[in-house]
Amino acid sequence: MAYNILLLKNKSILYVEDDTIARIETAEILNMLFEKVYIAMDGDEALRLYEDESPDILLTDIKMPKKDGLSLIRQIRHTDYELPIVLMTSFAEQDLLLNAANLSIDGYLVKPVDLETLTSTLCKALQRTHKNEGLIELGKNLFYNFATKELYHNGSVVTLGIKEQELLVLLLKNRFMTVTKDEIGKTLWPLDPICESAIKNIVLRLRKKLGVDIIISVRGIGYRLETKELPRQNV
Repeated sequence: MAYNILLLKNKSILYVEDDTIARIETAEILNMLFEKVYIAMDGDEALRLYEDESPDILLTDIKMPKKDGLSLIRQIRHTDYELPIVLMTSFAEQDLLLNAANLSIDGYLVKPVDLETLTSTLCKALQRTHKNEGLIELGKNLFYNFATKELYHNGSVVTLGIKEQELLVLLLKNRFMTVTKDEIGKTLWPLDPICESAIKNIVLRLRKKLGVDIIISVRGIGYRLETKELPRQNV
């Protein structure tokens, strides 16, 4: 759940729903999950927002005035097969999903939907095109987000100093490989002589903030970061 919430943090979504109450309630949840939420009340308004804002994902109802959800998707799919699309339906509308079979739908949700189901469905849809890019799992409930340049523990941001940030990024980009003290010194202090004590102090501070023993000392050479290898990671 924590991983999914962090993945959506820097994404945008276009949400289309004609029912006022459902739109307000769901929009409140989406605003907590996404960086930007574009809201439309019908297919025509949604198409204009899609063309103007280029959202990362589309979440749309089926039955709507002016232009229904399937017509909206069909029009988008004429030129765009990359956009992840999730349909929202009621139990009475599930037969309409058969008409969406050839529209490359990435998922569907049956109303009412809970937070965890909504979040996981949207994340699975995004995986097709975004590959969960930029989010690295360092330990239990510990993540680094390359897109936002933030370290999270239990959903909260862990403040890093400039040099701590630079060291963590260097180790992440070379994870499972030993980074020499010379390489660390040239990256963190490119204009100054390499100082082993300064490197050691930065490593100690970063270890303390990470709270997990994943920075491995390689005697006489440098340091190596050993994180949990996930196939979904892409840096």
